[in-house]
Amino acid sequence: MISVLSVAACFGPQPPAPATHYGTKPGAGSAGVHTVSEGETLWTISQRYNIVMRDIAASNTLRPPFILRTGQRLRLPPPREYQVRRGDTLYAVSRIFGVSISELASLNDLQAPYAIHTGQILRLPSATARNAAVQTASASIVTPGRKPVRAAVQGGADDTVSSPSAQKTASVSKPRTKITAKTPKRSSGKFLKPVEGPVVSSYGPKKNGLHNDGINIKAPKGTPVRAAENGVVVYAGNELKGSGNLVLVRHDSGWMSAYAHMDRILIKRGAVVARGQSIGTVGQTGSVDQPQLHFEIRRGTEAINPARYLGDGKA
Repeated sequence: MISVLSVAACFGPQPPAPATHYGTKPGAGSAGVHTVSEGETLWTISQRYNIVMRDIAASNTLRPPFILRTGQRLRLPPPREYQVRRGDTLYAVSRIFGVSISELASLNDLQAPYAIHTGQILRLPSATARNAAVQTASASIVTPGRKPVRAAVQGGADDTVSSPSAQKTASVSKPRTKITAKTPKRSSGKFLKPVEGPVVSSYGPKKNGLHNDGINIKAPKGTPVRAAENGVVVYAGNELKGSGNLVLVRHDSGWMSAYAHMDRILIKRGAVVARGQSIGTVGQTGSVDQPQLHFEIRRGTEAINPARYLGDGKA
């Protein structure tokens, strides 16, 4: 949605993802920053770090003729390739570069259980294709035994949803109308459980290197799905492969909730919704084999275990 939209059967804390400063030396790539020296051009910087020039331009919103000034700081995007190190898993690599496992698997023709080996070269998505922008939230849509889909919700005046894995079949990062609705204040310190039913997949890491950034709640098809809190709908559609009918709601103070696999969507992008309001119905759309709702809670870009923030179910 709007970064993508991902438990030991999952009851313990998740170990931190490995930290890799892959933009700090020539031939590496991103989370780094380069300070422009006198005489440097975008071309020479791209050659120094072995990064495609247009990816650097996209990550820094540069326009032709790409004139740089001495002392200017450039954010370096990920490289186009990554060489697997000892102990790496596809999940670990996905977290290093901020992409989804499904995206990596698709780019590299990998099949479950997504085994990789030391020295293997993995292709990474380009910053240009990702239409790089400041992200205020992201949702990784993951269901048991399925591939995750990352929805990145782009911030700023024009909220859009972008999924690189879906760009092969649809352009989901096209400009959209500005959302003018003001985000309402929250009504409670806890979120409302959007639908009643057993949790069939809890938050956290899964087997085969998968990860669930939310919970999956089983319920009969057609069961009303309620908004977890007051907020503004920033996405309502089915453009993100694997997530089916998806709704993203922005809440006050940087919170975000996501609702995937719905049968019907009953609200539109830009609508202001109230806690407990019906926003759709439970379905079996996307990569699931039974009716259920995938639900996430995020604070900024961080996915948080919904179980810690759900109240008693009263609107």
